[in-house]
Amino acid sequence: MPEYTNEYRIAQLLAKKITGDLSPEEEQELQKWEREHLTATLLHSKIADPVNRHERDELINKLNTNFSWQKVEQRITRKNTTTTSHKLIWWSSSVAAVILLAITIFLYTPPKEAREKAMPIAEVQTGSSKAIFITPDGKQFNLSLQDSSRTLELGAGIRAVTRGRSIEYVGNTYSTVDAGKPNIIQVPRGGEYELILPDGTHVWINSDSKLSFPVHFTSEKREVLLSGEAYFDVAKMKDCPFIVKTQNLAIKVLGTEFNVRAYPDAEVTETTLCRGSVNVSDGKSDITLQPSQQAVYVKANKDLSTRRVDVRLYTTWKNGIFMFENKPLEEIMTTLSRWYNINVFYANPAVKTYHFTGDLERYSNFQKTLNMIEKATSIKFIINGNTVTVKEVKE
Repeated sequence: MPEYTNEYRIAQLLAKKITGDLSPEEEQELQKWEREHLTATLLHSKIADPVNRHERDELINKLNTNFSWQKVEQRITRKNTTTTSHKLIWWSSSVAAVILLAITIFLYTPPKEAREKAMPIAEVQTGSSKAIFITPDGKQFNLSLQDSSRTLELGAGIRAVTRGRSIEYVGNTYSTVDAGKPNIIQVPRGGEYELILPDGTHVWINSDSKLSFPVHFTSEKREVLLSGEAYFDVAKMKDCPFIVKTQNLAIKVLGTEFNVRAYPDAEVTETTLCRGSVNVSDGKSDITLQPSQQAVYVKANKDLSTRRVDVRLYTTWKNGIFMFENKPLEEIMTTLSRWYNINVFYANPAVKTYHFTGDLERYSNFQKTLNMIEKATSIKFIINGNTVTVKEVKE
């Protein structure tokens, strides 16, 4: 489970408490917080009070996302001009806390009666573990969660063992000669897959991504080619660096954990470091990252820079959670479109700039996900097959 700021987590727990979805473990967590934090108790009392129901509904209906963000940013700027955007969720007064909690309660999940009566509006399927494995000689194997364990003989003493969610290479790990044509794991839109390379490196590959790698590594280097997004937990091998190449960058490590987002249609390529250190190079300059730093390469002006980030925002996807912090709707919908395999059309381009903060369960029902976004601003999603039209609701 991802970590949350206290106020946001309290809001989530109270939402589930009121809707009757709180697990025994979460009940204990909430009780502990209520004993230790007066804020939690006060919020619970205010939001749970039926007298405030009309006020809560009215608050949500009137909520304007852009206006809300502007107010938050103004307040933060006045308080501390150096505060970064990831502190936004900590903005708090009694009114701000109630807004956060009210939104969480009514967006987190509908009342049980509504859930029991609700009928699915569209059959947009949640993503799942699936990929296409392409051997050097061009043979293709479809991999999916339904697969039982099977072994693919790749020659030269190397085998690939599939186990539903993942594929693992076993056998001869290194060679003094080049392996020739690579193997390819291609993950379609609506998919994800795990790969364990011959050296023991673990790779989580996200939707609409492709990873190319040799049948065996040479004794001098371990090199793979990525298009899309993947999280790497690299096996430490002294004197044999692991190199991830993208269209614009080369990321070099010995043993570490990091995420690379390098979609061809994206404006930037991002390398986010969780543990260890990595060297990122664009061929002209290079930078070394420390944990919680991110290298950002802007394709338009070929600029490579670094910034400090909350790594959870870029890595929890592999654990089943999308986390967004002050992200524009267009970026959020691009992420969702890859996972749910949908096409997005904007009837009013202005809505692309609406900003949101929050987390979404990666395996959640698609309609529920859209409902959460709809409640937070004046937009409406219309689903037709796998096409989603985004419209602005005029008040």
